[in-house]
Amino acid sequence: MIVCSCLAITDEDIEQALVEILSLPDAPLPTPGIVYRHLRKKMVCCGCSPLAVSTIYDKIDQLAEKGVVCPYAGATAQGRLLKCASDTPAQKLIEHAPVVRRRRRKPAIEAV
Repeated sequence: MIVCSCLAITDEDIEQALVEILSLPDAPLPTPGIVYRHLRKKMVCCGCSPLAVSTIYDKIDQLAEKGVVCPYAGATAQGRLLKCASDTPAQKLIEHAPVVRRRRRKPAIEAV
């Protein structure tokens, strides 16, 4: 799934970056800025931020379930993010994952 269409960042890119980031000793809090910087990208319009945050959360949980990253590291990162975002507009973005709308494909018009 494409998370950022400006920079063509996919959820697989985010997952790989999270594996590398969370494997570091003293891993930084995996915010969208940290993840994008790790991918050597810079946010352009920031419209993808809510989806990036929810994707980061989902991927941390999935990686912890698979045993790829320490569940404690994932829980610690999420707890630190919630603590930093408390009483800010960012908290609403974290608590309410964005709705991903899928477009219906239009039937192909046959040439006569």
